[in-house]
Amino acid sequence: MTLRIFAGVIAILAGLVPAMAGAADAVPVPRGYSETMNWYSRAARAGDAQAQYLLGEILAQGLRGKADRAKAADWFEKAARQGHGPAAYALGLAYESGRGRPRDPARAAEWYAVAAKKNIAPAYHNLARLHETGSGVARNAGQAALFYTRAAEAGLAPSQYNLALLYQHGIGVPKDPARAWAWFKRAEGSGFSEASGPLAQLEKTLGPEGMIRARAIFKELVAKKP
Repeated sequence: MTLRIFAGVIAILAGLVPAMAGAADAVPVPRGYSETMNWYSRAARAGDAQAQYLLGEILAQGLRGKADRAKAADWFEKAARQGHGPAAYALGLAYESGRGRPRDPARAAEWYAVAAKKNIAPAYHNLARLHETGSGVARNAGQAALFYTRAAEAGLAPSQYNLALLYQHGIGVPKDPARAWAWFKRAEGSGFSEASGPLAQLEKTLGPEGMIRARAIFKELVAKKP
């Protein structure tokens, strides 16, 4: 599953404008959506990484007319090369999906890694998926489990579910049905309804002692909840 971040776009639509260089009283307040977009364009061209990222999102979503994913990716790359985490994640998506950049899972993994270093949780999830399947990177179930754990601990339900599957079947981690149950329970609590089926199956096989341990692990996971 590919996750997407749209943080900041609502702020644009609300007419919020980042501080521009110069005295505050020298900057006229923009009036209306069109003028606000012009200010964002100016800030982006002046090198502001946040404005570059937001302008990329606007172009990718077609909020100024027809979507232009290629130009969006250009702005994402400008921001990403300045260390902007969400932009690096968005650029990774462009390379993985082939929308805005030629499809290249290896390049996607590189940019997801940049975003992950900025603690962008969906980047950890997508990196885990690439390592799990061997797409663009060497197949490595242990690395996938590590990245799923990072994203799961950050609260991403799909990562919690996928990590539970790894524990259930002993892929990349020691087989641990009780820990699998705990992560399925976290995923279910996060709104991931697909976890209900595996939960019911594990409850039948764990037995009373196993469920005591499973609930104890779940309690620990909830205590660490972000």
